[in-house]
Amino acid sequence: MGTNGPGALTYAPLVQLREGSTLLDLDDIAFHTQAILQGKPSDVFEELLHLNTSAAGARPKVSLNLSADLNIIEDEGTGEPWLIKFASNYDTIDCGAIEYVYSLLAGRAHLPMSQTHLFDARLGPGYFGTKRFDRIKGERLHMQSASALLHAEYRIPALDYKDLLALTLALTHDVREVERMYRIAVFNVLAYNRDDRARNFSFLMDRDGTWSTAPAYDLTFSHGPGGEQSTMVMGEGRNPTAEHLLALGQVASIPQPLAKHIIEETREALSHWTEFASAYGVSRERIAEIAKKVER
Repeated sequence: MGTNGPGALTYAPLVQLREGSTLLDLDDIAFHTQAILQGKPSDVFEELLHLNTSAAGARPKVSLNLSADLNIIEDEGTGEPWLIKFASNYDTIDCGAIEYVYSLLAGRAHLPMSQTHLFDARLGPGYFGTKRFDRIKGERLHMQSASALLHAEYRIPALDYKDLLALTLALTHDVREVERMYRIAVFNVLAYNRDDRARNFSFLMDRDGTWSTAPAYDLTFSHGPGGEQSTMVMGEGRNPTAEHLLALGQVASIPQPLAKHIIEETREALSHWTEFASAYGVSRERIAEIAKKVER
């Protein structure tokens, strides 16, 4: 255990990777994570424990230091830290591709984003990976989720986006950060990402004590609890519309022309769903299912 960064603790189990385990074999990792999820023994359990990250969520994931070609596991302190996700027992085989396409659409909609990549897989279109935004040159940045800052329940719906935008302004004192969080809200609603719980929004603090909105993450198609947004929009969870989003912008003092522009930019980005999803191997059934919701 050791400290690394402002107010942060890191923990590492006393195990090492197997000797010679330098090449990145995500298929092998995926195979053993599935075995563990199904309650079967794995002879590399300690190695998976070493690679595991403290990040929560339904999908198993590993934290790896990768070289520039994204293929080699680097020694601690070298390379760039990435999170790579694997399917849970309830996911379709193309879940990684879906999340990757969502990340591309989010970037097109001008959301604050970290670098993402779809890593090759023997079965299915690939594994979703994202570069960690809470690490810079081996140093940890101080990060807090909205759930932690507001003491809000993260397992069940607990917030409205108007609370989240108010928190953003109170924390950052910057209307530009409020706009960035508003873009995330608009994207989640229009892209039918209903797993937008309080822990899926975070803020970063630099060494000068200045807060900023963290890049968007966990952006993917999700039905949410009971088919509703986990974070409501002006009190509406089941069927939030553009009108609710415009009202949200108004209470956050975002000029109506700008709010309308953000909504239209997001719609334009999402109009490429079928095109991008087809290019990256999402199944036709899932493309049609998601398109029906996104284009509603």
